[in-house]
Amino acid sequence: MTAAWRKKIGRNAGLMTRELIFETPDAIEVESREGYEVTRKRVLYEEVLLVTFHRDLGTPYVVFMAVMTSLFGGLALIFLLSIHEPGFAIAFGIVTFPFLIPLAIRLALKVDFVTVFGRRSKAVIRFPVRKRRAREVYGAICSRTLEVQRAMAEPEPEPIPVEEPPAPPAAE
Repeated sequence: MTAAWRKKIGRNAGLMTRELIFETPDAIEVESREGYEVTRKRVLYEEVLLVTFHRDLGTPYVVFMAVMTSLFGGLALIFLLSIHEPGFAIAFGIVTFPFLIPLAIRLALKVDFVTVFGRRSKAVIRFPVRKRRAREVYGAICSRTLEVQRAMAEPEPEPIPVEEPPAPPAAE
């Protein structure tokens, strides 16, 4: 028995879950890992209702980075302006940059999401950096869905009418 062809098209990572999203010949497949449990769900191309492409900041990430930046940046300012300790101010200023730089990048670029809605399930693919790849995946999913759904909608050829044999004469 051979395994079905699968191509990884993206991933989605949360606080406690990791998802890998694959493209198969007949569906988008989502493999979810929560701790030691692995689940797999599919969104069949023939059941796709909607495919969306949108951008979002990712509010929890932005809030966390902003809090950490303001905390360490505030400590650097306190040490510099009120206590007059430039060594500690420089140290806390340096610690601020690993939080400030990703925050600025996230605010500038945002995160691209491609979401595929099916009748019973949905697949979400996140693209934090690769914007062109997000548009390519969106286009590929839309074109494959259209292709499969058009093939399903093609009318079958009409059956050839068959003449019924004449009824037997009524018995008297």
